[in-house]
Amino acid sequence: MSEDPETMGGSCAVCQAQATQCCSGCHSVFYCNRDHQKQHWKVHKTQCTPYKLSISTQLGYYMVATRDIKQGEIIIKEEPIAIGPKVVSLPICLGCSRRIRVCEDKEVYYCSGCSWPLCGPQCETHPVHVPECNLMKERGFRATIKLQGEGKKEAAYCSITPLRCLLLKKRDPSKYERLLKLQSHLEERKDTTLYNIFKNNIVGFLRDGLAMTEFSEETILRVTAILDTNSFEIRHSEGDVKIRGLYPKAAMLSHDCKPNTKHVFKGSKHVLELVSTVPIRKGDIISTTYTQTLWGTLARRAHLKQSKCFDCTCARCSDPTEFETYLGSINCSQCRKSATRSESKILSTDPLDPAAPWKCDVCSHTIPGRQMSWGNDAIRQEITLLDKSKPENLEGFLEKYKDALHQKNWHMLEVKYALSQMYGNIPGYLLSELSSRQLERKINLCTELLEIADVLDPGASRIRGLLLYDLQAAMVVQAKRDLAEDKVTKSAAQDIMVESMTLLQQAAEILKTEADMAQLLEEKLVNLSKELECDM
Repeated sequence: MSEDPETMGGSCAVCQAQATQCCSGCHSVFYCNRDHQKQHWKVHKTQCTPYKLSISTQLGYYMVATRDIKQGEIIIKEEPIAIGPKVVSLPICLGCSRRIRVCEDKEVYYCSGCSWPLCGPQCETHPVHVPECNLMKERGFRATIKLQGEGKKEAAYCSITPLRCLLLKKRDPSKYERLLKLQSHLEERKDTTLYNIFKNNIVGFLRDGLAMTEFSEETILRVTAILDTNSFEIRHSEGDVKIRGLYPKAAMLSHDCKPNTKHVFKGSKHVLELVSTVPIRKGDIISTTYTQTLWGTLARRAHLKQSKCFDCTCARCSDPTEFETYLGSINCSQCRKSATRSESKILSTDPLDPAAPWKCDVCSHTIPGRQMSWGNDAIRQEITLLDKSKPENLEGFLEKYKDALHQKNWHMLEVKYALSQMYGNIPGYLLSELSSRQLERKINLCTELLEIADVLDPGASRIRGLLLYDLQAAMVVQAKRDLAEDKVTKSAAQDIMVESMTLLQQAAEILKTEADMAQLLEEKLVNLSKELECDM
């Protein structure tokens, strides 16, 4: 085993003398004194990272920690080289990216230069919008998009982000070159239904509508595919921003269905901060996730194959039990007839093959893989169509499937997560309005979901932060009620309050990294304060 270079020292980056002091950020550069470290910082600050880039045939490019990384540490800070609407987007302002609400009593403002919808005249000069607007004016193009109806998505936005990327070729050639180096998977996408539509819509708009004939069909589709492969979805609750951004450094991250980081977006420039959710050891792969924690393996792998063009083989996907959470499994209909075997579950015989049969872990009952996929799709569609204005409708779903789907099945967990957010947070079901039974239900839901999150997305993850906050808020209200009704002693109520405070501190520590959560946390604190005043 070789010695650790950090303990051995190295040559000073300025004078080459033997040195033992290393940069505390990356631990890879040495200095003989503090003055030389300060002198070298202008050169080193662009290279000071706690990771290195590696490449393999299986993972492609990926990042490896070059030192131990603490939980909650910021690993990457990066501005996007391009931002813009998603492929199919709700109406948004092409300046500030805020959602445009279509109301009968308020007219939509259209840009005087290109006729695209904007928040108002102030966004006509927004730096993001000016280059495309100037091009459209120069080419004599005026948009014909007319927004009608709240909540209606518009396909016309699909060309805007590729256009902004192509405009970088003249505006910022270095960014354009960095963009073109990113993976596109164009060959796998070319003959799909979606890309045949893109040939007409995006290529047609850019080459015919805007006369951008300097870019070939191949180049335009390649840029479109690069966006699809590498973009991050940017969400800000303030202004209801839902767009996508391209971050070349963060695009090098490896995917894992049990990631060790999360990413948040800060400020009007949408700076991406990659934050470690758990301690990462030197030599570990730094990973993110491009899918949803509460999805089963079939759904996660299908989504990754369709959207990112790769087959995930991570430890979670390879494990039929998904780390003994059994999210993707269902109850065995044959064993359910026997009281002694009622807890048996049907698992995939090969999780990395979507066509593989599923078999009961107790009896010989088997279900074809295709049938499992169809069943999952049907249930997902049913959940999508549920009226989510009242918790009773979601509770009805859980009751309907309580025999076929075990309590930790991913469909059940998705509905339970929605319920945990509804109870205590929507009009008619605020904490002060919940019955004792509903309040207890919220506490049980949060507790159950936290057990899953602790396994699949542990540490300082967003889902854990939200669940911890909601759990402690409900516990406080329940303790106050029980004390007022003499159901518990004052001492017991104080014990619950102390436990709640611990949970609140954990939630605050997790959510402090998420700028868009600050307002939500403040609102929840105000609401909770009002609830407590009502109960005192």
